[in-house]
Amino acid sequence: MEEMDILKKAGLSDAQATIYRCLLDHGTLSPSELAEKTGQSRENCYMIAKKLADLNLIEQTEDKKARYRVLNPSNLEILVEKRRKIMAKNEKYVKENLSSLLDIFYANNEMPGARTLEGIEGVKEVYLDTLRVKKDIYLLRTRADRLLGNDIDADSFLKHYREQRPLMGINTYALTPVTKRAKQNVKTGRDKAINFHRTWMPEEDYTAPVEIQVYGDKVAMISFGETAMATIITSPVVAEAMRQMLKVMMKYYKGSFPQEQ
Repeated sequence: MEEMDILKKAGLSDAQATIYRCLLDHGTLSPSELAEKTGQSRENCYMIAKKLADLNLIEQTEDKKARYRVLNPSNLEILVEKRRKIMAKNEKYVKENLSSLLDIFYANNEMPGARTLEGIEGVKEVYLDTLRVKKDIYLLRTRADRLLGNDIDADSFLKHYREQRPLMGINTYALTPVTKRAKQNVKTGRDKAINFHRTWMPEEDYTAPVEIQVYGDKVAMISFGETAMATIITSPVVAEAMRQMLKVMMKYYKGSFPQEQ
């Protein structure tokens, strides 16, 4: 039934939705009457009704003998919004404090963790994650990341992100192709201002539309193909291997390719 679906989407359990719907249909009822109409036990009806009252969805109408009635159903919307805010707060807390659990896990286990994120919002999540980790970043840049410039919101986001990195003491060591804009960033001191340490490489040496970022115990691979997406691998061993590989590449290009552009 559509009404039951609404109640369940609002976060009510099957039993809670059943009691709420019964009160909605029949008006003021006691736990005994609810039990008779729903097939639940009297004790269970009393506990569920008390919980629904705590959620401000129903109210008790008498003090001496418990009887309940439904409050305005618009309170369901308030409940959903409240729970959304709690979930958003919990999500933020978990993301910012997960490192302690990961430290314990990797002290006893080398199994890497991975998650894939899709779209521009997924790409943004990688950049935000580097700010949460607050460790230096080793970066292999792709020319394909200019596709982000086609998204005004993403371009504004990246500008703010690049300003936040140095404020958190994050250095970025980047292997990048020689481009006009990059050369301008060096000339104007923009790179220095944001703690961006650049090693040049020939543009034709890396043409894949994938950016690689190594930070802390994580490796992020951001693909700028037809659909932007990112994969974050969490593993101290894998991250250190990728970090060393990028350092070797930077050392090679500094010795074999002109760095004064």
